[in-house]
Order: sequence, then C-alpha cells, then structure tokens
Amino acid sequence: MTTVAGCSVVDNLAYGRAETTYDDARSLAQARGDVPEWLPSDARSIQRVASTRDETAESLVFVSDDGLTGCEEVPRESAPTMEVDAAPDVYEISSVFACGTWAVAQQDGTFYAWTPAAEAEAEDEQP
Repeated sequence: MTTVAGCSVVDNLAYGRAETTYDDARSLAQARGDVPEWLPSDARSIQRVASTRDETAESLVFVSDDGLTGCEEVPRESAPTMEVDAAPDVYEISSVFACGTWAVAQQDGTFYAWTPAAEAEAEDEQP
C-alpha cells in the first residue's frame, strides 16, 4: 500500500519534494519502476522523499534485518539533500556505506540512504 503525505501539494510546489511511503521493497519497485540493487529484499516501512526539481536527488529510510550487500563502508562526507522526518541523525554517524551512487547510514536497524552522495564519487575514483 502506498500513501502520500497530506501536504504533498504544498511540499511539491513550495519545497520541490514529493514524499511517499511503502510497505516493502516490492511496492516501492512497482511505484518507482525499479529499486536500487543494494536495497535489501526484506526492506520494509520505506519512506521515500524525492526532489520534483532534480531527478537525481532522493532519500530512502527503511528497516531491514538482512542489511546491505555489495557496499563498501567509508567515512561519511555528505548528508542528504532530501531530508526524511524521523530518520537517523546523519551528523551523529561517522561512517556510511557507499552503494553505487548512494550513501547509506545505519543506526539501530534503520537505514537512511541518499543520492547524490560525495561518498559515491570517492568510491568511483578508487583504483
């Protein structure tokens, strides 16, 4: 089931953001057209905030027991441009996982992913 925040029209026009929630990775994939390959198949309680002005700016907050695969832990260098309410405070987190073009922070089983991310650029530059 997908829900859209009641203030979505205001958020879209005034702040250039669209916020939606999804029960699981499958419902996110149906709405988005795909999901990042690193997103755990057991991801649930997914909150998505995407820019309506810049198609590269997006944030996801989700819960997972399985966690991430195929990502490299690196020092946190960036923060989300699209903030999600009730997400972990990334300024309290010193390392994140670089997952393709995304950075993913984890705190107590909750994951906070964002793109664009400086960490992804650093990962791409490594030999």
